[in-house]
Parts: sequence; structure tokens; C-alpha cells
Amino acid sequence: MKIGVMNSPRNNLLKEIKWISENGFDFIDLTIEPLEAYKIDVKKIKEALRDFCLEAIGHTNPFLPSILPIQSIRKVCLDEFKKYIDIFNKLGIELVNIHPFYEAPLLSDEDKIKANIQFLRQVNALCKSKKITLMLENYIKPFDSPEVFARILKEVSYLKIHLDVSHCNINQEKNLTEAFFKKFGDKIVHLHFSDNKGKADDHLPLGCGNIEWEKIIKIIKKFKFDRTITLEVFSPDRDYLLLSRDKLKNWWK
Repeated sequence: MKIGVMNSPRNNLLKEIKWISENGFDFIDLTIEPLEAYKIDVKKIKEALRDFCLEAIGHTNPFLPSILPIQSIRKVCLDEFKKYIDIFNKLGIELVNIHPFYEAPLLSDEDKIKANIQFLRQVNALCKSKKITLMLENYIKPFDSPEVFARILKEVSYLKIHLDVSHCNINQEKNLTEAFFKKFGDKIVHLHFSDNKGKADDHLPLGCGNIEWEKIIKIIKKFKFDRTITLEVFSPDRDYLLLSRDKLKNWWK
């Protein structure tokens, strides 16, 4: 198991790489987002990753209007992903996430699923051309259920799953982590951890919400997951992030 951190888009990316490495994390979940993590100097970032011995996973912008029913806007969003994939390829990153997109007024849940499948196919083709594995992150309805993910994976060849355990806890009678692992097993290739109180994506430190972490980790280990876990604890005081890392290590023993 490797523990990583996503860089804050508010901060200088080179400084983030330095901090993440110096604080003992195994990798950076490198997101390309405004304001400070959008204009990427590939040469400098690649050198920094090498100098600080830091592995990297690719994280993409979740806020694009990629399924808005206006073709010119969808094209611009696809062009954005071309840019991301080109950068990740140059950095030697082989695993990249994508979020389901929701911003489409008047579209039904069914239409949103269909539009996402169409966009995912296009992005996945770009990734395959660069030998990059694309993984879809779970979120809220309709992209919160194993059944919807099964349908999407059937429609998009070689797509993998990025399971956000905290998202599995939002507006659910029971955390869906075990349900996802039962259905997909080794198709789950990356995890996100943060805590919440079951109503919103709070990004709290581990132990500050109502997720039963020791139970969750037993489930994850039962399915022999031993890959990468990103801590998405968005506190301005990063001591809470370091505390979450230490808690995770202790629970994992």
C-alpha cells in the first residue's frame, strides 16, 4: 500500500512536490486545475519528481461542462483532456482519473449516463493511444452505484475504477465500498480517502466524520487491495493531513 496526496491547485506545484516528498508520502496525485496548477512546465515538473523520488498519478478537472448538450462546448472539453493526457504522457504518468460529469440542465439521469459514456469513450481512446490507463471515479447519483458502473465498464473497453471511499458514504444507507469491491475486485486500481458526515463531500481528516475506517480497511484488505491511496484532506492546517496519514498506517497494520 502506498499513500499519496493531491496537490492543492491553490499552491505552486513545484513547492507542493517538495512538501509531499519531504513529509514522507509515496506519490503525488497530480491534478491539473486553476489557479496555480494549470500552466504546467513539464520539464521542471519532471525534474522535480525525479529529484524528490516521487511517483505520480494523474488527476483531472472535475468541473468541466463536458456533457452540456452543445457540441462546441463538448469539443473544447475534449481538447482540454487532450492537453491533460499529453502532459501526463510527457511526465511518464500511466494512471489517470476522470470524474463523471453532471452539468447538463434538463438532461435526465439516463441521458447523463449516455452522455458520459460517449465522452468517456473519446477520452479513453486518447489514453490508449498513449498507453495510459483511464479510471472513472464514483460520486453522487446517478454515478454512485455499482450497477451504473457495471453498465459503463461494459460500454467503455479497458476502463478501470478509482473508488472514492468518502463518496461511497454520501446519502447512502450503508457505505458502498464493500459493494463495489464485491462487484469489481481488481478493476478497482486506486482509492481516495477523506471523511464526511454522510451528507456532503466534506474532505475532513480521517476520524472526524462518521466513516468507520477500521471496518473499511478490513474490507479493502479482504479483497487484497494493495495499491495506491490518496488522502484528500483539504484543511489549510496540514497537520491534519499528516495525522490522517499516521492513522491510516496504524489501521493498516
